[in-house]
Amino acid sequence: MKGLVISVEDNATDRALMGRIFEKEMPLVDVCFIDDSLKALAWFKAYDDVGVTPNLILLDIKMPKLSGLDLLKEIRKIEVFKYAPIVMMSSSDQKTDKDKAYIYGANSYLEKPKNYAELKEQIPVIAKYWLTLNK
Repeated sequence: MKGLVISVEDNATDRALMGRIFEKEMPLVDVCFIDDSLKALAWFKAYDDVGVTPNLILLDIKMPKLSGLDLLKEIRKIEVFKYAPIVMMSSSDQKTDKDKAYIYGANSYLEKPKNYAELKEQIPVIAKYWLTLNK
C-alpha cells in the first residue's frame, strides 16, 4: 500500500504512536504530521504540488487556535482539496461535533481509540480503506 497521508494532530503522544504504527505496519505510506491547526491551514493554502495530492487527511477536532472543524471548513474551500478524503479523529463523541463534521464536508468521523492496541488496529484499517479500497 502506497500513498500520502496528512495528519493534523496537536498531541505529541498521539503523533508519535501514529507515526510508529505507519512506520511498522505501512512502511510505503508517507505521513506528514502537522502539529498546529494554523500551520496546517497555511500548509494547505500554500500547497501547489497538484500531481501529488494527499490520499487521506486525518484531522483532530479539539485543537487550540483553530478547531479541527473550522480547519475542515477552510480546507474544503481550497480547490485542490475540495474532494480529498478527510477523516475526523477525535476523542469527542458529541453528536454536535459529528453533525458539524459531516455538514462541513468530512468523509468519516471516528472516535480516537483509548489505547495503543486499539489505535494499532484502527489506523491500518483506515489507511487500507482510503488508500486502496475507496475509489
